[in-house]
Amino acid sequence: MQAHAGDHRTLAELDAIIKKSPAEPALLVARGALYSRSGQWDKAERDLRLAETLGNKEDVAFEFGRLYYRRGDNQKALGYIDTYLGAYPKYPPAFLLRARAAGEAEQFDIANESYYTYFSLSPDPQPGEYLAAAQLLASIKPAGINNALALLDMAIARLGLNPQLQRYAMQLELRRDDTEGALDRWYSLEDQLGGTPEWGITLARVLILADSFDEARLAVETVKDRLISLRQTPARKAAGETIARLERQLAEVQTNH
Repeated sequence: MQAHAGDHRTLAELDAIIKKSPAEPALLVARGALYSRSGQWDKAERDLRLAETLGNKEDVAFEFGRLYYRRGDNQKALGYIDTYLGAYPKYPPAFLLRARAAGEAEQFDIANESYYTYFSLSPDPQPGEYLAAAQLLASIKPAGINNALALLDMAIARLGLNPQLQRYAMQLELRRDDTEGALDRWYSLEDQLGGTPEWGITLARVLILADSFDEARLAVETVKDRLISLRQTPARKAAGETIARLERQLAEVQTNH
């Protein structure tokens, strides 16, 4: 019995089944998982403890890991996850949970190793998971940003050009003062985002950082023209105010030069 098997039954359904089969550990684990997800910690722990006495401890360990992770007890969560992985060493969600708990506990080596193992095992990793791993990597000195960029490029190679990932990669390029790299990454999103004011505003900002003022002015004018043709919304009004600030900034540059 593996406790991680997907279970879509409701609490009422599980209550009814458990009344008929009160000594079935898989049912108790499933109900404990539902209690855990809804923040009913004591009820979750009661079901999981009982399941532990009726079956294999390893089969309950993953849900215990999730329970303690949700409660913020990351050290306890890691202990249970390691117990689970001892029995089921190829289960991707366990490595993802281990990465998150270790990251919260600031055990960065374990977190990074767990993320990479998760990505190698998971058939369908999500962009947000790569983003979380890259953000963790980027926080570690001295080579964090370079390592984070390498991971993001690996993710893009696997998932395709993803705006969420490439946007963060562009920000990391700026953090290491590589405006050319940032521009390359931002231009790569033109086909996907180029019609949005946000893309043009960000382009103008990066061009200013790169001292490409004429190109920045052109980007600002392009966004202005686009905003005029669009229906006014609060977000577009804010974009217009940002454009006005960029115009003032560029005017000051022209005056100073």
